[in-house]
Amino acid sequence: MAAHIATAMKPKNNNSNSNNNSNCCSNGYSSDVSNGSDNNSPSPPPSPPKPRLTPSLSQCRRRLRSKTKSFVRRENLGSGLNFRRNLRYLLLLPLLYISGLLMCVGPFSGFWGYASVPGSVYRSYENFQRLWDDIRLDNSSALQLSSVWKYKRRVKVQKPCPNSTARNHFSMYRTSIMESPGSSGYLIVDANGGLNQQRSAMCLVLTIRVHIWFCYAHICNAVAVAGLLNAILVIPRFELNSVWRDPSQFGDIYDEEHFINNLKGYVNVVRELPEALMEIYDQNISNIPNFRVQAWATVNYYLGVVLPILRDQRVIRIAPFANRLTMNVPSHIQLLRCITNYKALKFSPPISSLAEKLVSRMIERSSMTGGKYVSVHLRFEQDMVAFSCCVYEEGEAEKLKMDSFREQEWKGKFKRKDRVIVPALNRIEGKCPLTPVEVGLMLRGMGFDNNTSIYIASGKIYQAEKHLAPLREMFPLLYTKESLAAPDELAPFEGHSSKLAALDYTVSLFSEVFVTTQGGNFPQFLMGHRRFLFNGHSKTIKPDKRKLVVLLQDMDISWKAFKDEMEVMLAESDRKGMMVPRVKKFNRKTSIYTYPLPECACLQGSNNSTFRLTKGANVLNSHHESTR
Repeated sequence: MAAHIATAMKPKNNNSNSNNNSNCCSNGYSSDVSNGSDNNSPSPPPSPPKPRLTPSLSQCRRRLRSKTKSFVRRENLGSGLNFRRNLRYLLLLPLLYISGLLMCVGPFSGFWGYASVPGSVYRSYENFQRLWDDIRLDNSSALQLSSVWKYKRRVKVQKPCPNSTARNHFSMYRTSIMESPGSSGYLIVDANGGLNQQRSAMCLVLTIRVHIWFCYAHICNAVAVAGLLNAILVIPRFELNSVWRDPSQFGDIYDEEHFINNLKGYVNVVRELPEALMEIYDQNISNIPNFRVQAWATVNYYLGVVLPILRDQRVIRIAPFANRLTMNVPSHIQLLRCITNYKALKFSPPISSLAEKLVSRMIERSSMTGGKYVSVHLRFEQDMVAFSCCVYEEGEAEKLKMDSFREQEWKGKFKRKDRVIVPALNRIEGKCPLTPVEVGLMLRGMGFDNNTSIYIASGKIYQAEKHLAPLREMFPLLYTKESLAAPDELAPFEGHSSKLAALDYTVSLFSEVFVTTQGGNFPQFLMGHRRFLFNGHSKTIKPDKRKLVVLLQDMDISWKAFKDEMEVMLAESDRKGMMVPRVKKFNRKTSIYTYPLPECACLQGSNNSTFRLTKGANVLNSHHESTR
C-alpha cells in the first residue's frame, strides 16, 4: 500500500510528451501505469487508470492560454478571409452598376441596342408643343395663391429673447475663459464663394475673398467663433475673386454701422486692425501666418487648440473658413448665429432702397392675385449648363459648344482621366438645371394659371430669347429685375454680381411661393429665411427632378395625368416645407441657416423691441404682416 501511494505521488517525468500534458487538465489522471514502471505511451491504458494528483494551476493556465491563442488565430484567419471576400464583392458591385448605366445610357447604348432609360433624354420642349393646346384650353379652376399652402403650424407665443441674460452669460463666459480681463486678440478669416456663403462665415475678420452668397453663412459662423473665443472682429475686406469677378467690399453690400451696433454686448467689432499690429506685419494682413482649422471643428477644438495660439500671438488668421464650425454649439453661441443672420446683417442703403421698390412693383403688378406672386430661382445660365455637363435639345452641337466653354473657363478640369461625363446619367439623377419650359410646365400642371405673376431670380439666361419664349407663353406676367427697374436705377449695380444677387434675394424672400430648381446656397438660405418669416413654413416648391424628367420624356402622357402628378408633387413640397427638425441639446444634424427654428424663434416676436426686424433689415414690415 505504501509503495502504491509512493508511486502515485511520484513527480512527473520531465520527458512526458505533449499528449500527456494535455490530458492532465482534461481528465485529471496521470498517464503513469502501475507496477512502478514509467510508460510514455500516448495511448490510454486498457484498464481504468489510477488516480493521480491534479496538475498545478499554472500548468492549466498555460494550456488554456495555448488553446485560446490557437482558437483566436483560427478565428482571425477565418474573419480575414471573409472580410477579403466581402470587400471584393463591395468593390465589384459599384463597378457593375456604373458599367450597366454606361451601357444603357452612355455612348455604348446604341451599340448594344438598349432602349433609352426613362428620363435620360431631354424631350421637354417637344412635350410642351404636343400638350400646348390642352394647356391653353384647360378650363379647370385655377389655384389661388392665397390657398396654395394647406399645412399650417400652430403659432406658439414665443418668449422674448433673453437679451440681458444672454449678455450676462457672455460676460461670465469671457471671465471664465480668460486668464486676464480684456479680449483674447484679433481673429482674421479668409473665405471665398458667393453671397450666402459670406453670410455664414465672415465676422471674425479681415480679409475675405468672397462673393456675397458664400459669406452669407460664414459671417454668422465667424461671429459665433468670435463670441466663443472672445475675439475682436474687424470689418472684412473683400478681395476680387477670379470666379465671381466682383470688386464689392463689405460696406457696399452690408450696412457697417448697423452691423457693429447690433452686435454690441456680444462681440466687439472694429473697422481696422490696430496700427501697432499692422506695423508688425508690414501693413499687410497676408503676412499674418495662416492657421488651418479642421472642417466642422468643435467647440472643444477652438478652446483647446485655437484659443491658446490666439492668446499668445494676439492675432490669428484662419483660411479657409468654409464649414469650419460645427452645427452643434451651446445655445448662447447658436443665438449669436441667429442675431447675426436676422438682425445684424442688413443690406446697405442703396441695395435696400432699390430692393424695396422692386418688391412694391411686383405687388402692384400682381393685382389679379391679391398682390401675391411667385418667384423662381432659375439656374439656367451658360456657366451652370456647362458645369452640369447636361445635354438639351441641340444634341451633339450643343455638347461641342459646352466642351469648348468648359475648357475655356475651367482649364482641363473636365478632361481628367478620373472624370467620367455621362449627360444622360446626370439627367436621370436630377442633376440637370431645369429649363424655363420645364418650370412652366410644372407650374401650370400644379394649377397656377396665366394670371399668375412670376419673378425670375437669375443671372443671364442661356439663349434667353429662345428658352424664355415658351415660359412667357404660359405665364405672360413674367418679370425680372431688369424689367422692373429703370436702366439708370440698375446702372450702379452693373458689374457687381453680389449686389444684383441681393436684389433677387429680397424680391424672392417676400413672394408667396418660391421655386427652387437647382439647389445651392441661395435657395438654402432663402428657405431658412422664409421659415423664419412665415412661422416655420418655407412656402417653397422643391420639385422631385428625378420624377419630373421621367414624366417630361413621356411622349404619351396626357395633360390630365401630368397634372395629377404635379399636384402630388406640390402637396409633398407643402408637407416638407413646414417640417421643423427635432433638435436635442448639442445634437443638431441640420443646418440652422436652412432650419432656423427652434433656436431663432425668439427673434420672430415683433413686440420684442430689442430684436424687432426693421424695414431696412431685409424685411418689409407691412408686407410681412400681410403674409402671416
